[in-house]
Amino acid sequence: MEIRLIAMDLDGTALQKDRCSFSPKLLDALSQAHRRGIMIVPVTGRQFGLLPPVLQQRHEWMHYAILCNGGQIRRFTGELLYGLRIDFHALRQLLDLAAEFDLPIEFSVDSRLYLTRDSYDKQLLCPELTFHRDTILAHHGEIVPTLVPFCEKSIEKVNLLCISPEIRDAVSERLGKIAVSAVWASATSMEITHPEATKGQTLQILCDRLQIPMETVMALGDSGNDITMLRQAGLGVAMGNAPDFVKAAADVCTDPYDQDGAAKAIEQYAL
Repeated sequence: MEIRLIAMDLDGTALQKDRCSFSPKLLDALSQAHRRGIMIVPVTGRQFGLLPPVLQQRHEWMHYAILCNGGQIRRFTGELLYGLRIDFHALRQLLDLAAEFDLPIEFSVDSRLYLTRDSYDKQLLCPELTFHRDTILAHHGEIVPTLVPFCEKSIEKVNLLCISPEIRDAVSERLGKIAVSAVWASATSMEITHPEATKGQTLQILCDRLQIPMETVMALGDSGNDITMLRQAGLGVAMGNAPDFVKAAADVCTDPYDQDGAAKAIEQYAL
């Protein structure tokens, strides 16, 4: 099949273990794809200001990025082409949910993460949040007395963290009654956006603008927030490190991210 666009998740897919860089093999595959006229679009839960260092450099194939799990489309100049913001009432309900289950919660406004001291202290008890806490929050976080006033602001994404297996189903059930889109970013954390914000739907919007049929799109991903684009793309490729339910949503599987699975898939199916 002809591939005209590669939609590529970042964490757990394209990025290496440092969560900052691409492997030389992947950089070479992306350059080759670009020279063949294939569009490269990073599709991530990250906000624009939180993109990894490899995407803060200039590469010839960098034109568009889908951010906040489909909540935004931006050019790499920072220009916002499409954006969805979470409703005030939904934000208040999310704060109530976090309080009920005693969970840390963060609000993202223009790539800055706001949280209370209590939320930060709870994260100290979650080893899986070491990178998030020590790298992301250290540079982009701000502790505030309360998040209530932020419900009036334009919130692009909410993080709900440290969700234990014992309350996972109950939290998911409650979120299903709130007008938001909620996806599992890891086994213990959820990323929450506007109800119409999904990677698959926003990828469709961008492809319509670029006049690229979805059947000519290859999507690569590893997590629950990638399922919509894996299903909607002409070719959905799950990483070898993806859980089984993500692999089941894809057409094919490749090697894990730390074994150059993304580069190998691009070479096999696009080049």
